Amino acid sequence: MRFFSIVGYLLDTLSLRAVAWNSIETYINALLEFGEDFIDPAPIVEQGKVSTLADNVIGRVDVTTNFVGQELNIEYLYGLFLEGSKANTTQIIPTPVGFTPQALVIEQPVVFVSFIVDAFFKTVNLTLPLQIDAIVRFDDTNMTITSYDATFRRWSQFWDYFIPLLVPKAAEELMAANTTGVDYSNSTDIIVHRAAADICTEAQTYCLGENQQYESYEQCVQFLTKEVPFGASWSGGENASGLSY
Repeated sequence: MRFFSIVGYLLDTLSLRAVAWNSIETYINALLEFGEDFIDPAPIVEQGKVSTLADNVIGRVDVTTNFVGQELNIEYLYGLFLEGSKANTTQIIPTPVGFTPQALVIEQPVVFVSFIVDAFFKTVNLTLPLQIDAIVRFDDTNMTITSYDATFRRWSQFWDYFIPLLVPKAAEELMAANTTGVDYSNSTDIIVHRAAADICTEAQTYCLGENQQYESYEQCVQFLTKEVPFGASWSGGENASGLSY
Protein backbone atom coordinates (compact mmCIF):
# COMPACT_ATOMS: atom_id res chain seq x y z
CA MET A 1 0.00 0.00 0.00
CA ARG A 2 2.84 2.37 0.86
CA PHE A 3 4.32 1.89 -2.65
CA PHE A 4 1.03 2.77 -4.35
CA SER A 5 0.64 5.81 -2.10
CA ILE A 6 4.06 7.08 -3.14
CA VAL A 7 3.28 6.47 -6.83
CA GLY A 8 -0.02 8.27 -6.47
CA TYR A 9 1.69 11.21 -4.77
CA LEU A 10 4.28 11.46 -7.56
CA LEU A 11 1.61 11.31 -10.26
CA ASP A 12 -0.39 14.02 -8.52
CA THR A 13 2.75 16.15 -8.22
CA LEU A 14 3.55 15.73 -11.91
CA SER A 15 -0.02 16.63 -12.83
CA LEU A 16 0.13 19.78 -10.74
CA ARG A 17 3.50 20.65 -12.25
CA ALA A 18 2.15 20.24 -15.78
CA VAL A 19 -0.80 22.50 -15.00
CA ALA A 20 1.40 25.11 -13.31
CA TRP A 21 3.61 25.94 -16.30
CA ASN A 22 2.64 27.96 -19.32
CA SER A 23 2.10 25.97 -22.50
CA ILE A 24 4.81 24.91 -24.93
CA GLU A 25 3.25 27.24 -27.49
CA THR A 26 3.63 30.17 -25.08
CA TYR A 27 7.33 29.41 -24.71
CA ILE A 28 7.78 29.16 -28.47
CA ASN A 29 6.05 32.50 -28.99
CA ALA A 30 8.25 34.12 -26.33
CA LEU A 31 11.37 32.83 -28.09
CA LEU A 32 10.13 34.08 -31.46
CA GLU A 33 9.46 37.52 -29.99
CA PHE A 34 12.98 37.58 -28.57
CA GLY A 35 14.41 36.61 -31.96
CA GLU A 36 12.38 39.24 -33.82
CA ASP A 37 13.56 41.94 -31.40
CA PHE A 38 17.14 40.83 -32.05
CA ILE A 39 16.64 41.37 -35.80
CA ASP A 40 14.83 44.71 -35.38
CA PRO A 41 16.38 46.34 -32.28
CA ALA A 42 15.77 50.03 -33.07
CA PRO A 43 12.54 50.47 -31.02
CA ILE A 44 14.12 48.78 -27.99
CA VAL A 45 17.28 50.88 -28.09
CA GLU A 46 15.20 54.03 -28.49
CA GLN A 47 12.98 53.18 -25.49
CA GLY A 48 15.76 51.67 -23.38
CA LYS A 49 13.33 48.96 -22.31
CA VAL A 50 12.42 45.51 -23.57
CA SER A 51 9.48 43.36 -22.53
CA THR A 52 11.22 40.02 -23.08
CA LEU A 53 14.01 40.51 -20.51
CA ALA A 54 13.62 40.60 -16.72
CA ASP A 55 15.02 43.66 -14.95
CA ASN A 56 17.70 41.54 -13.27
CA VAL A 57 18.46 39.30 -16.27
CA ILE A 58 21.91 37.71 -16.39
CA GLY A 59 23.50 36.90 -19.74
CA ARG A 60 26.62 34.78 -20.18
CA VAL A 61 28.23 34.73 -23.64
CA ASP A 62 31.18 32.47 -24.33
CA VAL A 63 33.11 34.80 -26.65
CA THR A 64 32.68 37.93 -24.54
CA THR A 65 31.67 38.15 -20.90
CA ASN A 66 28.75 38.28 -18.46
CA PHE A 67 26.02 40.91 -18.70
CA VAL A 68 24.05 41.69 -15.55
CA GLY A 69 20.82 43.68 -15.61
CA GLN A 70 18.46 44.75 -18.37
CA GLU A 71 20.33 47.96 -19.26
CA LEU A 72 23.63 46.21 -19.99
CA ASN A 73 21.90 43.41 -21.87
CA ILE A 74 20.02 45.91 -24.04
CA GLU A 75 23.31 47.64 -24.82
CA TYR A 76 24.91 44.34 -25.84
CA LEU A 77 22.05 42.38 -27.44
CA TYR A 78 20.46 45.27 -29.29
CA GLY A 79 22.54 48.47 -29.22
CA LEU A 80 25.79 46.87 -30.38
CA PHE A 81 24.25 45.45 -33.54
CA LEU A 82 22.12 48.52 -34.22
CA GLU A 83 25.13 50.85 -34.17
CA GLY A 84 26.98 48.56 -36.52
CA SER A 85 24.08 48.47 -38.96
CA LYS A 86 23.96 52.29 -39.11
CA ALA A 87 27.69 52.73 -39.69
CA ASN A 88 28.99 53.46 -43.18
CA THR A 89 32.36 51.86 -42.51
CA THR A 90 33.39 48.20 -42.55
CA GLN A 91 32.33 46.57 -39.30
CA ILE A 92 33.86 43.45 -37.79
CA ILE A 93 30.59 42.78 -35.99
CA PRO A 94 27.95 41.80 -38.55
CA THR A 95 24.30 42.83 -38.57
CA PRO A 96 21.74 40.06 -37.93
CA VAL A 97 19.17 40.18 -40.75
CA GLY A 98 17.36 36.89 -40.22
CA PHE A 99 17.33 33.71 -38.15
CA THR A 100 16.30 30.10 -38.63
CA PRO A 101 15.66 27.77 -35.65
CA GLN A 102 17.57 24.48 -35.92
CA ALA A 103 16.77 22.70 -32.66
CA LEU A 104 14.46 23.32 -29.74
CA VAL A 105 14.01 21.53 -26.41
CA ILE A 106 11.57 22.93 -23.86
CA GLU A 107 11.42 21.77 -20.24
CA GLN A 108 9.60 24.62 -18.54
CA PRO A 109 10.95 27.02 -17.40
CA VAL A 110 14.21 26.20 -19.26
CA VAL A 111 14.62 26.17 -23.02
CA PHE A 112 17.49 25.02 -25.21
CA VAL A 113 17.45 26.58 -28.67
CA SER A 114 19.91 26.47 -31.54
CA PHE A 115 19.42 28.85 -34.45
CA ILE A 116 21.32 30.05 -37.48
CA VAL A 117 21.66 33.81 -37.81
CA ASP A 118 22.10 35.45 -41.20
CA ALA A 119 25.09 37.69 -40.44
CA PHE A 120 25.36 40.58 -42.91
CA PHE A 121 28.50 42.63 -43.63
CA LYS A 122 27.09 45.67 -45.41
CA THR A 123 30.13 47.29 -47.03
CA VAL A 124 31.20 44.08 -48.76
CA ASN A 125 27.63 42.84 -49.38
CA LEU A 126 28.33 39.53 -47.68
CA THR A 127 25.92 37.35 -45.71
CA LEU A 128 27.23 34.36 -43.76
CA PRO A 129 25.49 31.80 -41.50
CA LEU A 130 26.43 31.84 -37.82
CA GLN A 131 24.99 29.21 -35.48
CA ILE A 132 24.22 30.22 -31.90
CA ASP A 133 23.22 27.80 -29.14
CA ALA A 134 21.46 29.16 -26.07
CA ILE A 135 20.09 27.84 -22.80
CA VAL A 136 17.38 30.25 -21.69
CA ARG A 137 15.55 30.37 -18.36
CA PHE A 138 12.17 32.10 -18.15
CA ASP A 139 10.11 33.48 -15.31
CA ASP A 140 6.98 31.47 -16.04
CA THR A 141 4.70 34.00 -14.35
CA ASN A 142 5.36 36.74 -16.90
CA MET A 143 7.45 34.95 -19.56
CA THR A 144 10.46 37.23 -19.24
CA ILE A 145 13.99 35.86 -19.63
CA THR A 146 15.83 35.75 -16.30
CA SER A 147 19.09 34.26 -17.61
CA TYR A 148 20.70 32.90 -20.73
CA ASP A 149 23.94 31.15 -21.66
CA ALA A 150 24.91 31.62 -25.32
CA THR A 151 27.59 29.88 -27.33
CA PHE A 152 28.67 31.12 -30.75
CA ARG A 153 29.35 27.79 -32.41
CA ARG A 154 32.67 27.54 -34.27
CA TRP A 155 33.23 31.27 -33.73
CA SER A 156 37.00 31.04 -34.18
CA GLN A 157 36.61 29.40 -37.58
CA PHE A 158 33.91 31.92 -38.51
CA TRP A 159 36.23 34.79 -37.53
CA ASP A 160 39.17 33.34 -39.46
CA TYR A 161 36.97 33.04 -42.53
CA PHE A 162 35.34 36.47 -42.66
CA ILE A 163 38.13 38.77 -41.44
CA PRO A 164 40.29 38.35 -44.61
CA LEU A 165 37.21 39.16 -46.71
CA LEU A 166 36.88 42.54 -44.95
CA VAL A 167 40.54 43.59 -45.18
CA PRO A 168 40.57 45.05 -48.73
CA LYS A 169 37.54 47.28 -48.08
CA ALA A 170 38.83 48.32 -44.65
CA ALA A 171 42.19 49.26 -46.17
CA GLU A 172 40.45 51.27 -48.88
CA GLU A 173 38.51 53.23 -46.26
CA LEU A 174 41.60 53.95 -44.16
CA MET A 175 43.54 55.13 -47.20
CA ALA A 176 40.66 57.38 -48.28
CA ALA A 177 40.72 58.96 -44.82
CA ASN A 178 44.51 59.46 -45.01
CA THR A 179 44.95 57.34 -41.89
CA THR A 180 48.56 57.29 -40.73
CA GLY A 181 50.49 54.64 -38.82
CA VAL A 182 48.91 51.69 -40.62
CA ASP A 183 51.01 48.82 -41.93
CA TYR A 184 49.03 48.10 -45.10
CA SER A 185 51.00 44.90 -45.67
CA ASN A 186 49.63 43.52 -42.39
CA SER A 187 45.97 42.49 -42.47
CA THR A 188 45.71 42.44 -38.67
CA ASP A 189 47.02 46.01 -38.44
CA ILE A 190 44.45 47.12 -41.00
CA ILE A 191 41.59 45.60 -39.00
CA VAL A 192 42.96 47.02 -35.74
CA HIS A 193 43.09 50.56 -37.16
CA ARG A 194 39.67 50.21 -38.80
CA ALA A 195 38.18 49.15 -35.47
CA ALA A 196 40.07 51.85 -33.54
CA ALA A 197 38.80 54.57 -35.88
CA ASP A 198 35.20 53.49 -35.27
CA ILE A 199 35.65 53.04 -31.52
CA CYS A 200 37.35 56.41 -31.06
CA THR A 201 34.79 58.25 -33.17
CA GLU A 202 32.03 56.84 -30.95
CA ALA A 203 34.01 57.58 -27.78
CA GLN A 204 34.56 61.23 -28.71
CA THR A 205 30.90 61.62 -29.67
CA TYR A 206 29.14 59.92 -26.76
CA CYS A 207 31.61 59.42 -23.89
CA LEU A 208 31.60 62.95 -22.53
CA GLY A 209 31.84 64.57 -19.10
CA GLU A 210 32.13 61.98 -16.34
CA ASN A 211 32.05 59.24 -18.97
CA GLN A 212 35.03 60.61 -20.91
CA GLN A 213 37.66 57.91 -21.45
CA TYR A 214 40.30 59.62 -23.60
CA GLU A 215 41.62 63.17 -23.80
CA SER A 216 41.45 63.17 -27.60
CA TYR A 217 40.74 61.06 -30.66
CA GLU A 218 44.48 60.69 -31.22
CA GLN A 219 45.09 59.43 -27.69
CA CYS A 220 42.28 56.92 -28.11
CA VAL A 221 43.76 55.58 -31.35
CA GLN A 222 47.24 55.42 -29.82
CA PHE A 223 45.95 53.44 -26.85
CA LEU A 224 43.92 50.96 -28.88
CA THR A 225 46.48 50.34 -31.60
CA LYS A 226 49.74 50.47 -29.64
CA GLU A 227 49.16 49.98 -25.91
CA VAL A 228 46.74 47.06 -25.70
CA PRO A 229 46.46 43.97 -27.90
CA PHE A 230 43.49 43.71 -30.23
CA GLY A 231 42.83 40.21 -28.95
CA ALA A 232 41.94 36.90 -30.52
CA SER A 233 38.50 35.82 -31.68
CA TRP A 234 37.80 34.25 -28.28
CA SER A 235 39.11 37.07 -26.05
CA GLY A 236 36.20 39.51 -26.14
CA GLY A 237 35.96 39.59 -22.36
CA GLU A 238 39.64 40.36 -21.78
CA ASN A 239 41.59 43.63 -21.66
CA ALA A 240 41.93 44.05 -25.40
CA SER A 241 40.92 46.73 -27.88
CA GLY A 242 38.48 44.29 -29.45
CA LEU A 243 36.44 44.44 -26.23
CA SER A 244 35.93 48.18 -26.75
CA TYR A 245 34.27 47.42 -30.04
